[in-house]
Amino acid sequence: MRGAILVQREREYAVAARVGGTGRVRLLLRHILPNCADPLVVQLALSLTIAVFLEGAMSFLGVGVRPPEPTLGSLLSQALPYLAQAPFFAAGPMVSVTLLVLGFSLLSEALNREVRR
Repeated sequence: MRGAILVQREREYAVAARVGGTGRVRLLLRHILPNCADPLVVQLALSLTIAVFLEGAMSFLGVGVRPPEPTLGSLLSQALPYLAQAPFFAAGPMVSVTLLVLGFSLLSEALNREVRR
């Protein structure tokens, strides 16, 4: 975020606003931060996606959330012995992870469109 702000600070519109007498806080809030929102939204969606995958992987390996609590990884690891007889047991957690990742991606796209307006 800091790098994006430093790049936007040197753009012509920011220099013109400074020359026009715009204060530092107003320049930051009105001009620079809205133009830096795209990388922030993308980073947020990516971080949420990575968090879902890490939680699932750690719970699958048994080092995540304690066993009485249901998590996507623990549900998948419990369905593993029954994969040949009942593959739909494993389909639920996998579909949930897919929908979460897709939802975060769509949410970031919608926020990017809204910020650009």
